[in-house]
Amino acid sequence: MRLPIRNYLTTPLTIFIEPVCDQYEIPAGGEAIVTLDDGHQHSIDIHPENWVSIWNEGPDWATVEIFNEHQFSKLEHQKK
Repeated sequence: MRLPIRNYLTTPLTIFIEPVCDQYEIPAGGEAIVTLDDGHQHSIDIHPENWVSIWNEGPDWATVEIFNEHQFSKLEHQKK
C-alpha cells in the first residue's frame, strides 16, 4: 500500500513509523510516500504539534520517500 502524505503547512511535518520509531521530516510544501505491506491493518495518529505516527502492523519494514514538492498532483496533471 502506498500512502502519500502531503504537508500543506508552512513548517516541516514529522512522521514517526512505529513500532521502531523511525523518524522522517516532510518539508513545508513537500510530500512523503509511505509504503506498507498490503493485507495488514495499519493506523495513523495525527498530533497537534506537527507530527504524525504511522503504526506499521505488517511483518516487513515500511519504506518512506521524501519529496520537496507534491509529486502526485503533478502525475495527475500529466495524465490529462
